[in-house]
Amino acid sequence: FGMNKIEHKTKDGNSIVIFDNLFDYSTRNLWFQTLYNSAFSFSISYDSQLSDFKSVSAIGNHWSETDWDNFGFPRHPNWHHVQKELGERSYKRGWLNVNTGKEMYRWHADHEHANAKSILFYPNLKWDSEWDGQTVFKDRNLDQYEMCIDYVPGRLVVFDSIIPHKAIHSNHEASDYRMIINAVYF
Repeated sequence: FGMNKIEHKTKDGNSIVIFDNLFDYSTRNLWFQTLYNSAFSFSISYDSQLSDFKSVSAIGNHWSETDWDNFGFPRHPNWHHVQKELGERSYKRGWLNVNTGKEMYRWHADHEHANAKSILFYPNLKWDSEWDGQTVFKDRNLDQYEMCIDYVPGRLVVFDSIIPHKAIHSNHEASDYRMIINAVYF
């Protein structure tokens, strides 16, 4: 399988770029095992400011720039495809969310700065489309749906951080937790 790149411009002029098959299975397996064996914390997230100004609880961990570098994305030979979308922006923050199906997902933007870019990476090695777990994007006014992106193992999405989005719950048939790595660059 070769790398596949899909580019989408929103009605608001923002960008969503989807990469599939960017990383080989052995690399993704190593990364997944690293995540699976890492320490998680229970925390409160306040990223639902666009909809109802409420917090949500989450399981995961926050990543320093050193954590991000140690994980290995920036050193991977195919990272230059992602870096091209990020331009001269620098890593500012990142985190891993582990979704159990009990979370309350709300519309949010990862950053209010118009120049900021976000990365979503779907690290699970197996995920059936029937399990749901998509990421849905809306326009800035939250009036219209822009795009629904399926949770595909190994998929990486780069988008303008200002775009409102939220996760869709995985359903009761999912045999694993839905993991997602999120990072913001500006």
